[in-house]
Amino acid sequence: MRYRICPECAYSTDDVTQDTCDYCKSDLLDCCPVCGQVFQEKGTIYCSRCGNKLRISWVPIQ
Repeated sequence: MRYRICPECAYSTDDVTQDTCDYCKSDLLDCCPVCGQVFQEKGTIYCSRCGNKLRISWVPIQ
């Protein structure tokens, strides 16, 4: 199964026709921008082929 993920807020969907995130309205990714590997796991953080980080990490300041 293919997934699309949001690089901003970590939203993911299996609807391959959806182009924008339901939550933050960012463009969804359907493959790694570095190597082109298609996402086949929901909630992907790193590319399974090249290891590229696919999402921005939002860590609260404490």
